[in-house]
Amino acid sequence: MSEVIEKPLGKITAVLADLDLEVTYAYDDLVFVQHSAFLIQFTQKPNELKLFTNSECIPEEANEIASTIVLAFDKAGFALEPSGKYTLSQNDDDTLNLEFCGCAAE
Repeated sequence: MSEVIEKPLGKITAVLADLDLEVTYAYDDLVFVQHSAFLIQFTQKPNELKLFTNSECIPEEANEIASTIVLAFDKAGFALEPSGKYTLSQNDDDTLNLEFCGCAAE
Protein backbone atom coordinates (compact mmCIF):
# COMPACT_ATOMS: atom_id res chain seq x y z
CA MET A 1 0.00 0.00 0.00
CA SER A 2 1.48 3.34 -1.04
CA GLU A 3 1.61 6.29 1.29
CA VAL A 4 -0.75 9.16 0.49
CA ILE A 5 1.10 12.48 0.37
CA GLU A 6 -0.82 15.44 1.76
CA LYS A 7 -0.95 18.26 -0.78
CA PRO A 8 -1.33 21.64 0.95
CA LEU A 9 -3.34 23.27 -1.84
CA GLY A 10 -5.10 25.64 0.56
CA LYS A 11 -1.80 27.02 1.86
CA ILE A 12 -0.46 27.39 -1.68
CA THR A 13 -3.61 29.23 -2.75
CA ALA A 14 -3.31 31.57 0.26
CA VAL A 15 0.37 32.41 -0.41
CA LEU A 16 -0.42 33.14 -4.06
CA ALA A 17 -3.47 35.24 -3.11
CA ASP A 18 -1.23 37.40 -0.90
CA LEU A 19 0.77 38.13 -4.09
CA ASP A 20 -2.41 38.92 -6.07
CA LEU A 21 -1.94 35.72 -8.07
CA GLU A 22 -4.60 33.08 -8.44
CA VAL A 23 -4.78 29.35 -8.85
CA THR A 24 -6.64 28.89 -12.12
CA TYR A 25 -6.64 25.09 -12.19
CA ALA A 26 -5.37 22.25 -10.03
CA TYR A 27 -5.08 18.64 -11.20
CA ASP A 28 -3.36 15.75 -9.44
CA ASP A 29 0.14 17.03 -8.55
CA LEU A 30 -0.05 20.20 -10.71
CA VAL A 31 -1.26 23.69 -9.83
CA PHE A 32 -1.66 26.16 -12.69
CA VAL A 33 -1.15 29.76 -11.59
CA GLN A 34 -2.30 33.00 -13.19
CA HIS A 35 -3.89 31.54 -16.34
CA SER A 36 -1.03 29.08 -16.84
CA ALA A 37 1.81 31.62 -16.63
CA PHE A 38 3.31 29.42 -13.91
CA LEU A 39 2.95 25.83 -12.83
CA ILE A 40 3.65 24.50 -9.34
CA GLN A 41 4.25 20.78 -9.00
CA PHE A 42 4.00 18.85 -5.75
CA THR A 43 6.83 16.47 -4.87
CA GLN A 44 6.93 13.51 -2.47
CA LYS A 45 7.50 15.97 0.40
CA PRO A 46 4.55 18.32 1.12
CA ASN A 47 6.77 21.35 1.81
CA GLU A 48 8.97 20.87 -1.27
CA LEU A 49 7.56 22.13 -4.56
CA LYS A 50 8.77 22.78 -8.10
CA LEU A 51 8.06 25.97 -10.03
CA PHE A 52 7.88 26.00 -13.82
CA THR A 53 7.39 29.02 -16.07
CA ASN A 54 5.34 28.94 -19.25
CA SER A 55 7.73 29.15 -22.21
CA GLU A 56 5.50 31.83 -23.77
CA CYS A 57 6.07 34.29 -20.91
CA ILE A 58 8.39 37.27 -21.36
CA PRO A 59 11.57 36.08 -19.57
CA GLU A 60 12.32 39.33 -17.69
CA GLU A 61 8.79 39.64 -16.32
CA ALA A 62 8.52 35.93 -15.55
CA ASN A 63 11.85 35.90 -13.69
CA GLU A 64 10.84 38.90 -11.58
CA ILE A 65 7.50 37.36 -10.62
CA ALA A 66 9.08 33.92 -10.06
CA SER A 67 11.60 35.46 -7.64
CA THR A 68 8.75 37.07 -5.70
CA ILE A 69 6.88 33.75 -5.61
CA VAL A 70 9.93 31.83 -4.38
CA LEU A 71 10.57 34.35 -1.58
CA ALA A 72 6.93 34.31 -0.46
CA PHE A 73 6.87 30.52 -0.36
CA ASP A 74 10.14 30.48 1.58
CA LYS A 75 8.61 32.79 4.21
CA ALA A 76 5.59 30.45 4.38
CA GLY A 77 7.80 27.43 5.11
CA PHE A 78 8.01 25.91 1.63
CA ALA A 79 11.04 25.08 -0.48
CA LEU A 80 10.01 26.15 -3.99
CA GLU A 81 12.62 25.18 -6.57
CA PRO A 82 12.66 26.96 -9.95
CA SER A 83 12.75 23.94 -12.25
CA GLY A 84 12.61 25.27 -15.81
CA LYS A 85 9.92 25.92 -18.35
CA TYR A 86 6.92 24.14 -19.75
CA THR A 87 4.73 24.35 -22.82
CA LEU A 88 1.02 23.76 -23.04
CA SER A 89 -0.67 23.06 -26.36
CA GLN A 90 -3.99 21.72 -27.55
CA ASN A 91 -4.16 18.38 -29.34
CA ASP A 92 -6.45 17.64 -32.28
CA ASP A 93 -8.86 15.80 -29.96
CA ASP A 94 -9.25 18.88 -27.71
CA THR A 95 -7.07 17.40 -24.95
CA LEU A 96 -4.06 19.33 -23.70
CA ASN A 97 -0.43 18.41 -24.13
CA LEU A 98 1.97 19.42 -21.35
CA GLU A 99 5.72 19.22 -21.95
CA PHE A 100 8.46 20.08 -19.48
CA CYS A 101 11.76 21.53 -20.64
CA GLY A 102 14.76 19.97 -18.95
CA CYS A 103 16.57 23.29 -18.95
CA ALA A 104 17.11 25.35 -15.83
CA ALA A 105 15.06 28.51 -15.40
CA GLU A 106 16.65 31.42 -17.23
